[in-house]
Amino acid sequence: MALLDGLDLTDPCLVWPRLQEAYFKLLAGETEVRVRFREREVELGRANLQLLDREIQKLKAACERRQGRRARYAVRAGFNPRGPGA
Repeated sequence: MALLDGLDLTDPCLVWPRLQEAYFKLLAGETEVRVRFREREVELGRANLQLLDREIQKLKAACERRQGRRARYAVRAGFNPRGPGA
């Protein structure tokens, strides 16, 4: 049974926790995790962990918007070797 079997794939609040589960399985050392998505079965491997993490973050943000919450984003500071305002 694939991780997304039986889910409403249009609801990001149902999908992202399952993808998070696949992500953690891959981090724990599994070499592949099968995910069925819209009549296609996809094998996720360790090579695409960053892509999977980005997709999870997008789905979490969509879920929060759907529930009326604001998504939080970290403020990133950049380094300018010429100094401020240069």
